[in-house]
Amino acid sequence: MILILDIGNTNIHIGYYKNGRLIQTQNLPTAEGMDKKSLKGLLYKKSIEGVGVASVVPSLEQKLNRFFRDYSVNTFFVNAKIKMPVKIAYNNLGADRIANINGAYIRYRGDLIIFSFGTAVTGDVILKSGIHRGGLIIPGVQTQLWSLKQKTALIKGIRLKKSTPLLGKNTNDCVLTGVINGIKFSIEGFIAKIRKVYKRDFQVIATGGWSKRLCPLISGIDRCDLHLTLYGIYLLYKQNVKG
Repeated sequence: MILILDIGNTNIHIGYYKNGRLIQTQNLPTAEGMDKKSLKGLLYKKSIEGVGVASVVPSLEQKLNRFFRDYSVNTFFVNAKIKMPVKIAYNNLGADRIANINGAYIRYRGDLIIFSFGTAVTGDVILKSGIHRGGLIIPGVQTQLWSLKQKTALIKGIRLKKSTPLLGKNTNDCVLTGVINGIKFSIEGFIAKIRKVYKRDFQVIATGGWSKRLCPLISGIDRCDLHLTLYGIYLLYKQNVKG
């Protein structure tokens, strides 16, 4: 069994792969998930052959490597220097984006735009030839809400709702419509612009913790793939680790 860890700024997304299939997933807060007890729990009563990791928190990588080494479990970290099917645009591309790009390319093929909705919203453009053209990063929903709470005197404790109005009639709803619809219009505009510039019919794939909430609101997204990052990490693990 292969343990897969997608370590984000806010949460750790965990997957277990057996015989090429994702058989179990769970989430933990990043701060909580890095203590020794939680890490031991990931191995408890499981026959783990190896660990694949994509982390956007570099300070945790050494800790993870040391922990799993003590249990004689090989740890593989996604980075720009590993073997991969896609030629990435630049060398300091985040490990999560590398996983998404390669996972999407193998799973969906064709010309692709990949969005990940998490602490940050990332977007990446991949051509069917296997070339990554670059992307974008903007603050995610919670990051924007936190920033407004920290930087303004009168905006405190914004409550999320199931639906977002086009026009708010109170401060809470005005903030929500600004943040949610701001992301929606940014993504829709980006998709339209990329299609116009490249003159290609890109397939648009979304993933990340906020994708389930945002995908139905955003026109032009073809598929919401909640576990794309885990799949991408697993794919790269299998391509780079012998055995």
